[in-house]
Amino acid sequence: MGIAGMILGILAIIFVWIPIVGVIAWPLIIIGLPLSAIGFAQNRKRGEGSGMSIAGIVMNIIALVIAILWTVFFAVAVSTT
Repeated sequence: MGIAGMILGILAIIFVWIPIVGVIAWPLIIIGLPLSAIGFAQNRKRGEGSGMSIAGIVMNIIALVIAILWTVFFAVAVSTT
């Protein structure tokens, strides 16, 4: 599950930078973050390495922050015009 979360995090970071298409990043983040967290918990329970799960969590959080900043930026831009 950690690998799937990491892949979704990578895709979210790619799509979040595109202004109109960036809306696609929101579902990727919403799905990727829990997948990474579940993968991290499973790997920790088994005693396995959890590097990809941690990378997925970090990438999804970064994409979430960027998506929120873009949303705030566009909301401010629209409200001032």
